[in-house]
Amino acid sequence: MRITGKSGLGDILKRFLQVCFWGGIIILIALPFILQGFGLNLNASSIVIYPNGIILLIITHKFIELFDSLKKNNPFCDSNIKILKSTGVVALIGSIFWLFDLLYEIVLVKEVDIVVTLTLAFLFILFLGVSIALYMLSELLKEATEYKRENELTI
Repeated sequence: MRITGKSGLGDILKRFLQVCFWGGIIILIALPFILQGFGLNLNASSIVIYPNGIILLIITHKFIELFDSLKKNNPFCDSNIKILKSTGVVALIGSIFWLFDLLYEIVLVKEVDIVVTLTLAFLFILFLGVSIALYMLSELLKEATEYKRENELTI
C-alpha cells in the first residue's frame, strides 16, 4: 500500500483524524449536558478534561496538517518540521496538565484511588514520552530534508 498520494495510507489516516477531530469537538461541547443527563456534575478534578481535550484536539489538527503534506507527495519539507516541533511542545504542555491533575489528586483531594493515581501517572509519562519522541522525529526529518536539498543540488 502506498503511503503518499491521494489514495495512500496518509490520506486514509487524515480522514480518520478529521472524524476524530470533529467528534472530539462535539464531545467536549456536549460533555456537561451528557453528564447532567446521568445526574453527574463536573467537579474540580474533572475540569482537567477540558484543557487536555483541547490539547488532544490541537495535536489531532497538527497531524491532519502533517498527513495533508503526505497527500501532496511532499513529506520532506520545512513545514512538517515545524508541525512536529510545535506538536511536541503541545504534548509537553499536555503532560504538565496531567501532572497538575495528579498532584491535585494526591495533595489536595487526598483521596488515594490507586486506579486514578496510576492512570494520571501513566498519562503524564505518555505525553512526556510523546513530546520527546516528536522532538526527536522533527530533528530526524530536519536532517532528511537537508540531505534531500543537498541531493537535489548535486544533480
